[in-house]
Amino acid sequence: MEAVPNEHPVGAEPDWDPTTPEADNGPSPPPPTAVESLVNALLDAGPEVAEHVVRAAQELILAAQTIVDAAERAVEEQQDLHRSAEETPGPTATVHPIDRTE
Repeated sequence: MEAVPNEHPVGAEPDWDPTTPEADNGPSPPPPTAVESLVNALLDAGPEVAEHVVRAAQELILAAQTIVDAAERAVEEQQDLHRSAEETPGPTATVHPIDRTE
């Protein structure tokens, strides 16, 4: 049986080609963020999709503004009720001491 020749003898550097895909060209760039992925997807989808997304975002903003306005009105109503309750004196309570000897 013949000995198999050693392709990389001890101390010898193997041939290395920096153009191969396996070459380590330093750290790879980080993956895109969620926002970058969204923007890329919108750009790939076309202007109609981007317009639709913008309109939907405007509708969400209007809905949020409506909720904020309603909450402000509710707070004002509660404050008005609280003020009117403080201004109108209610019936005074009469406290009678308890006689424990009875």
